[in-house]
Amino acid sequence: MSTNSEPSNHVVLYVKGGKTGTTLGACPFCQRMNMIVKLKAEGGALTYDLEIVDSTRPSKEFRKFANRLPVLKHGEEVLSDNDEIVDYLEANFPDPGLKFDNPLANAVCLEVFSKFSFYIKQVSQSAEHMNAEMWRINDYLDQAGTKFLAGDKISNLDTLMLPKLQHIRVAAKAFRNYEMPESMTGTWRYLKNAYELKVFRESCPSDQEIVHHWSSKPEVTPLPADKQRYYCTDSEPRYSMSVPDGI
Repeated sequence: MSTNSEPSNHVVLYVKGGKTGTTLGACPFCQRMNMIVKLKAEGGALTYDLEIVDSTRPSKEFRKFANRLPVLKHGEEVLSDNDEIVDYLEANFPDPGLKFDNPLANAVCLEVFSKFSFYIKQVSQSAEHMNAEMWRINDYLDQAGTKFLAGDKISNLDTLMLPKLQHIRVAAKAFRNYEMPESMTGTWRYLKNAYELKVFRESCPSDQEIVHHWSSKPEVTPLPADKQRYYCTDSEPRYSMSVPDGI
């Protein structure tokens, strides 16, 4: 599994680069794998290199073994399916364990990102359906009383959902002037717990990169000129990680 120059617990994670190709891009699945690898590294289970790939000009080396992102490489093992990467990391680097067994927590999260996609692409003219899914998550968190979805420790479910919620927060505001209601206190507390985690902060793309990610989709209405300037990727990176007072 290992090469002569690398320890057996060393992995390389390839993630999508941003507009310039050198900063973190706004792929929620890449952020998820970045979080998982960082959590495993924090627990001492592995060491890793993070390779940012310019998806418009991927290197010849990268093209030899993959044509999609994210990609995990461990010795001669190369994985590009998201579920397979998660399972592989959990099987080969079990500490800390990120598995969860909470069908209800999983169920309340299933539809929110698709409803967000319909909303931002204006398939849905109203935020009603997305809001309904956001409230499902909020009400579950309020009732559960836990820091994260499946308990007080972060799990693989959180690494899936937190990047998506950040996209919802940033992109829905940019393109549809949507603000998550302050009354969603359960979801705000959940986000606050995420923002306090080093692994989330270090893996999170900037607001500008999130907006660029959605701007590149033909179904999304272009931003007006003033917002294009505000979210220009050439400006100083900004990160929406504040929460309402009292959360």
